[in-house]
Amino acid sequence: ELIQLGLENTVDDWVKLNTNDNGYSIKYQSQNQQLYLNLPTEWLPEQMLGKDYWYKKAPSQSGTGLLNNFDAYYYVPHQGGNALNLYTEQRLFSPLGVLSHSGVYSSLEDNDGEKKKNEYIRYDTTWRFDDEESIYTVEVGDIYSLNKNSWTSSVRMGGIQLRKNYSIRPDLITYPLPQFKGEVGLPSTVDLFINGAKNTTEQLQPGPFLITNVPFINGRGEAVIVTRDAVGRQISTTVPFYVSGDLLKKGMFDYSLSLGQLRENYGIKNFDYGDFITSFDARYGVNNWLTGEFHLEGNDKIWNTGVGAVFSIKNFGVLNTSYTHSSVEESPFSTGSNTGEGHQFTVGYQYQQSHFGFNAAHTRRDENFSNLANYYSSNLGSVNSEESTNANIFISGKNTGTFGVGYFNIKRSNFDNTELLSLSWAPVLPPFLYGASVSLSANQDLNEKTWSGALQMTFPLGPTPSRISAGHQYQEDGASSSFVNYSYQMPTDGGFGVDLTHKFNERGNDFSQAQLRYRNRYMNFDAGISGHDEYDQWYGVSGSFVWMKNSLFFSNRLGESFALVDTNKNENIPIRYENNLIGETNKKGYLFVPNVTPYYSAKYSIDPLNLSSSYATPVVEKRVSAKLGTGIVIEFPVKKITSASVYLKLSNGEPVPVGSIVHQNGKDSTYVGMDGIAYITEVDATNNLTVVLEDGRSCQAKFDAILDFDEIQSIENVVCEISGDENE
Repeated sequence: ELIQLGLENTVDDWVKLNTNDNGYSIKYQSQNQQLYLNLPTEWLPEQMLGKDYWYKKAPSQSGTGLLNNFDAYYYVPHQGGNALNLYTEQRLFSPLGVLSHSGVYSSLEDNDGEKKKNEYIRYDTTWRFDDEESIYTVEVGDIYSLNKNSWTSSVRMGGIQLRKNYSIRPDLITYPLPQFKGEVGLPSTVDLFINGAKNTTEQLQPGPFLITNVPFINGRGEAVIVTRDAVGRQISTTVPFYVSGDLLKKGMFDYSLSLGQLRENYGIKNFDYGDFITSFDARYGVNNWLTGEFHLEGNDKIWNTGVGAVFSIKNFGVLNTSYTHSSVEESPFSTGSNTGEGHQFTVGYQYQQSHFGFNAAHTRRDENFSNLANYYSSNLGSVNSEESTNANIFISGKNTGTFGVGYFNIKRSNFDNTELLSLSWAPVLPPFLYGASVSLSANQDLNEKTWSGALQMTFPLGPTPSRISAGHQYQEDGASSSFVNYSYQMPTDGGFGVDLTHKFNERGNDFSQAQLRYRNRYMNFDAGISGHDEYDQWYGVSGSFVWMKNSLFFSNRLGESFALVDTNKNENIPIRYENNLIGETNKKGYLFVPNVTPYYSAKYSIDPLNLSSSYATPVVEKRVSAKLGTGIVIEFPVKKITSASVYLKLSNGEPVPVGSIVHQNGKDSTYVGMDGIAYITEVDATNNLTVVLEDGRSCQAKFDAILDFDEIQSIENVVCEISGDENE
């Protein structure tokens, strides 16, 4: 080992221990054969403290089943006729992925009952598979080119997409975390405070240390590091830092690759696919203060390539910039997209702290610039702006409220330019107003030199979930209006909700609206009327039904993921989700949990203390996570049993001695207590027991019990016959 150490290290790495020129001391006690070294702290190994993840990951699961979401809307105008729209979404889910389909059926009748419209429009049909270990997602079918940066546009297409998907791993933190360094000479305790709140406490050994921990803020913050050593000395250090989710950690790679045909007339035609296109986006964490970006899209008619970067400017915000070059061979329109070379340049800046925030962005394109979005949509003004600038500032105070100022300027070819100034203020009201709120806003069209503004006040009505709101909207062109509203919020666990509004228009034709909502475990219903002298009517119903475990379940409209709790055919078992009681199982032992957070390991539990003694609950808590778009089954092996307290006695009438071991075939053993009482957790109609006494002898007992008994039975005078002495 010495020869290898000498060969692998240079002479400068060796230290002479018989000198005192390097800030250390040495002491050798020959009588104890002990060597004491007092070394500089920088020579000791660095201690890594804290964590860089939100929580410990648990593998996500997916059951197998079929889901159908529906949302029906029926409209009856006052002039006659009717319209029906029925939106549906189907999902076939399994561990192999999720196949989803969505569309809307529309029907329109005039006053004479003649059908003016009767058609079904398909929206999207897609198969999706997520791999949590490699953190990628594959989609086949109707997709859209996913942009990993802020300076490109998306298009709908039919094809295949492979992308890095950090959203399926919410336990990971993808952005750089602040690091706090220091060193201690003695065993110490270190406390980390983030913006005045204690974040963590760690134990330290002598030497340098590095703390990486998760501050639950975004923007600029301040950390205070307090160390206390073994002799009571305390040192406090203040360190500013800046956290931004726009950056990637060093070495992290994010990408998206899409191949397929451009989808045209989305929402108008069911199957209309055009030119073949390709799109590729990538982001890479060069280091913790610089993230590089890349974009490539196009086909044989147009290519668009760009590079960008996101910089952290120490503790003073984040700067982003990009440059994109396009090359167009031919235009798909007789008038519209230009051919030739084009360029786009963007720059932006963001800064945020607890009481102040500022962000600004500027984009400039020359007249020949094209990307896939505007190349195939020449008349769409939102993607044809030549230059756009936006900036906003917010300032908040403890007593003054929050002020906001915004500026927006969009210049477009063949369209009118837009230039707006926006002002807002949300003041802090005195406590005696019991939660009332006020908001004011003003907007100026800098091109037309006109003003508009709004004032809104909201007053809660005591402890009930109801409130009254009133407001006024000012328009310089004379279209001002006022409104008053009463609303009773529909409870999330079911019940009625009411919303009443009356609007006063300066030009007459006041408007009234009334809406009634009802929600239960299975569906949402709503009905309403609106109008002036004559009123339109509408009715709506939404919900879901799911086929899982050979059973059909009805529920409110389901979101991203859901769960089915199975208690082994035992009904009325109370179920808790994240410690909140959400209901009891039905006659089949099922309880449907309609909305759960995908990829989060949630806690499902039953409370055995609220159950009678006739239930055995070997598992009372599980943590399970569901994949996106799927349903999972959480099984609790609850078993209904009959228990008994058996009074055991020997042939001479004496109770079986305390501590004797009771064996029951195929079941857990138990012990004899005072007065010869043995508690048998689960009994059968006829039971045979073997009891091992303290002296090693054994005896046999037999008794009958009544099954389906809700309470603990007391069975007395059960004789245990000694079969022999095992020590002989």
